[in-house]
Amino acid sequence: MNKILLNTDIQAFINKHIDSNIHELILKGNPFESLDIKELIEQIEAKKKCALKLKTWFETPGIYYPNKLNIEQTSSETAALIKSEFMQGESLVDLTGGFGVDSYYFSKQFKQVVHCEMDSKLAEIAAYNFEILGAKNIESHNKDGIEFLKSCSDTFDWMYIDPSRRDAQKNKKFLIEDCSPNVITHQDLFFKHTKNVLIKMSPMLDISVGITALKHVKTVYIVAVKNEVKELLFHQEKDFNGTTTIQTLNSHPKSTEQFSFEIPQEERAEATFSTPKTYLYEPNAAVMKSGAFKLISEKFKIDKLDPHTHLYTSDKKIENFPGKVYTISNCYPYQKKLLKKAIGGLKANVKTRNFSEKIEALKTLFKLSDGGDLYLFFTTSNARKLLLKVGWCPEILL
Repeated sequence: MNKILLNTDIQAFINKHIDSNIHELILKGNPFESLDIKELIEQIEAKKKCALKLKTWFETPGIYYPNKLNIEQTSSETAALIKSEFMQGESLVDLTGGFGVDSYYFSKQFKQVVHCEMDSKLAEIAAYNFEILGAKNIESHNKDGIEFLKSCSDTFDWMYIDPSRRDAQKNKKFLIEDCSPNVITHQDLFFKHTKNVLIKMSPMLDISVGITALKHVKTVYIVAVKNEVKELLFHQEKDFNGTTTIQTLNSHPKSTEQFSFEIPQEERAEATFSTPKTYLYEPNAAVMKSGAFKLISEKFKIDKLDPHTHLYTSDKKIENFPGKVYTISNCYPYQKKLLKKAIGGLKANVKTRNFSEKIEALKTLFKLSDGGDLYLFFTTSNARKLLLKVGWCPEILL
């Protein structure tokens, strides 16, 4: 850490130029002789990335930022808050602490949090920021989390691990065994120090692969923020051998949609099918990731449009559906001449579900522009291609 960056005049400069053009700023030259302009620019770029993602850090005076790549790779504040609510107890160890966003929120649920980070610069920055944020119950260690466990005899109520999904060349990795640390090979070590482990995996990972590879998976959490899956979390409980529960959460600024089930429920469920009726239901991204396609139909008593179309319909409006609900104004067969007259040139939000043509090709073909309150779903029902012209369902907050 270069603490010169924390000087009042330098902090004022950083705040003043948060929205400035970086290239133009560099061309103007270094306004501070005692400082490398690269460090100054790094602080500006990193802080700007926190404006929406890490609002608490952005709004707290005196925060020191790592490079912008570390900010890009860290949990969002919203996701960290959600995740922290899955765990409570006396003590937690975060084996892959990074910038410390997760550890900070864990510290609100536990009396003691141990933060491990093997990058010396990042560990120093995180420890400093914990003090600035008033998180005095976090103990920081500049050490590899696995080595920390091997060298200590302590036990913890919970353990958190977010394996790095990039190799030395910064290439992304998706397989569990390619991540660092390889949590598959260290599971026995984990359970020597805790009864509860929460592991964050790539949102791209097949859930069944994770359950097969990891021992004693009690719950899988699928966390979406504003309908984008951000985190896939596996809770392992020592000696648990029961049925795994899938819990989905989709967080919006004013509410959170939740849906949970045990895996055999989806396997036993029987969906019903129908052509489009009055209402159209689109499950949120977390539910889609969960694969509960038959169970959604059975639980909410709504019909699927087709075995391979994960859209649903009903004549009666369903409350508390975990996703978006639309009213269907028109249903057209997919006939190009007909559709050019019906929708040609409209401003609309175009979506496809179980449909061969790509969105961009459809927008070009029918001269559609983006935006507005109108939605066009190109889909398949009863093995027939259709276009559904829909709008927001009245009286339902989405």
